[in-house]
Amino acid sequence: MIRLRMLPPVLLGLALGAGSTATGASAQQLDLDEVFRCSGETVSQDNCLAARQVLLNDCTTCHTFVPIVMQSFDENGWRGLLTRHVENGRVTQVPPEQIENLRLYLAENFNGDLPPPDLPPALLETWTSY
Repeated sequence: MIRLRMLPPVLLGLALGAGSTATGASAQQLDLDEVFRCSGETVSQDNCLAARQVLLNDCTTCHTFVPIVMQSFDENGWRGLLTRHVENGRVTQVPPEQIENLRLYLAENFNGDLPPPDLPPALLETWTSY
């Protein structure tokens, strides 16, 4: 399993959807283990790491991870967002069990009970809305 903080700069730039060198330079200073935390209350460490890989490998093919980690939803909120992505045809490559694992991970770690991660302004500017 790839440790997130050890992602090579090229992969990190791709994961961030880096379109400018300023974003890429700021992003390389991030501790991705802090951004993609695993609180470990209900989601196992293995499932947490698997969900983070789906987020980085699949979600970021359309947008950066910024809108994901900056939003706070409960389980139903994340379920609704992921369901819309699947039903609208945005997510076709991720099996349902991985979508469910991602939903559990997001609900546990990005839910309003925990503050959003600190991100550099250059990354915050990459926020994508549909």
